[in-house]
Amino acid sequence: MSNRKSGPMPAATVEKLEDRSGGMCEAGCGRPATNIHHRRFLGRGGRHNLANLLALCGSGNHTGCHGKAHQGNPPDGWAISRHERRHESEVPFVDLGGRSWWLDDEGGKHVRPAVTGRS
Repeated sequence: MSNRKSGPMPAATVEKLEDRSGGMCEAGCGRPATNIHHRRFLGRGGRHNLANLLALCGSGNHTGCHGKAHQGNPPDGWAISRHERRHESEVPFVDLGGRSWWLDDEGGKHVRPAVTGRS
């Protein structure tokens, strides 16, 4: 995966995302993950950092949970506005079971915000 501004997705990032998800859709639907989703879309200034990525099921941006992330009213934290000033690690996403998760750039997934050195 690549684009002109962000370049190709680093292989180490893909590996850490696969480790975090265990190969399953992080939305909690129980299906295998087939796509990498940028919560802050690349066209909105998003990058290939782990706090910005979700492993989701679906084909392209149209079906499964990946399609749901690109619909008009996605679940909280699945699509981050370009106007959101907080780092992606500070914006939780809510899975299909209603649980809030915070992601970090080291590949962690937490039920509570991770303590970081950010001010």
